[in-house]
Amino acid sequence: MPDLNLPHVIHSCGMDKGICTFDLKKEKKIVGHSIKNGMILDMSQRKDHENELVTCGQGSPILFWDCDEADPVACIDYPYKVSSIQVSYSGKYIAFGTETNEVFVYDIRNIGKFLVVGKGAAHSGPVMKLRWSPDDKQIVSVAADASLCVWSFYG
Repeated sequence: MPDLNLPHVIHSCGMDKGICTFDLKKEKKIVGHSIKNGMILDMSQRKDHENELVTCGQGSPILFWDCDEADPVACIDYPYKVSSIQVSYSGKYIAFGTETNEVFVYDIRNIGKFLVVGKGAAHSGPVMKLRWSPDDKQIVSVAADASLCVWSFYG
């Protein structure tokens, strides 16, 4: 995933529990993080805050990472597999899709005091991917049952 602010920096994550940041100009890894349990399935980046990366997966909470810190700086505990996550374009919200066929939206403006501001269940299979519209007014989700949902959001 290309960095939103630095075009020569990319971030990667994987089922091996690792998160890496690479500098393509220097041709080297500049930051590495890892989790103890579970696997990482997706990540997104905040462009409005020092907590740059947000990861999700299975067997691990949703984690907020500052590239300058070794450990996560915040988390959202969620007991089930989260296969897709995206920070809204404004940086005020995250949306994530779950194996329980649901889409959740959290207000993330206050680190450590995250609030659920929306929840939807319309799929009959696990949510595989979701994305915000550029104006933050809609979320599109797709699921393993081949359904597509467009959610209106009035945050």
